[in-house]
Amino acid sequence: MGRPRQFDESNLLDAATELFWSKGFDETSVEEVSRATGVGNGSIYAAYGNKRGLFLAAFERYCERRARFVREVVTSASGSPRAAVRALFQAVIDDCAAHPDRRGCLMINSIAQLGTRIPEVATIGARTIAAMEQGVADRLRTDPADPAILSALSAHIIVISQGLIQLSRIGIPARRLQEIAEVSSVALPSPWTDHLA
Repeated sequence: MGRPRQFDESNLLDAATELFWSKGFDETSVEEVSRATGVGNGSIYAAYGNKRGLFLAAFERYCERRARFVREVVTSASGSPRAAVRALFQAVIDDCAAHPDRRGCLMINSIAQLGTRIPEVATIGARTIAAMEQGVADRLRTDPADPAILSALSAHIIVISQGLIQLSRIGIPARRLQEIAEVSSVALPSPWTDHLA
């Protein structure tokens, strides 16, 4: 049995996530995480092995939270499935506005930067996207539902939500993002349009 960690892991991973998200993997060092948290280098290396291990722990935690965010937004939205999709798009836009530094999405950023260098990043990213899609599919499910169409529609909605994040990152204003989101929710592909009114 391993020794219990002598630091607050949640605080450490929060700080590591912020640094990796703001600066990227290559420009973030274990020493910076140590300075930001007061946790010694030795403790970090003992817990995670190396910078890659620390990053993957922070990245997986971030991705789990993003998948939970999607599920919670769509399941808590009242009204029709279309209203739930609108609520998701608005929550994404609001979340982007809460980050005026325009960092985008750590998951998307990391897949682009590290997906081929660190294969676990692509694996975690794919698992997260699947979880997001499943959260949407569970909310949109109607009876009778064509599973293939439901799966494709859920993927379509997640692609739009991720696209809104990327547009925000390049400075597209919230009003324009809302216009895109509204058109996207109105233009949901047939035959689901009838079900989602």
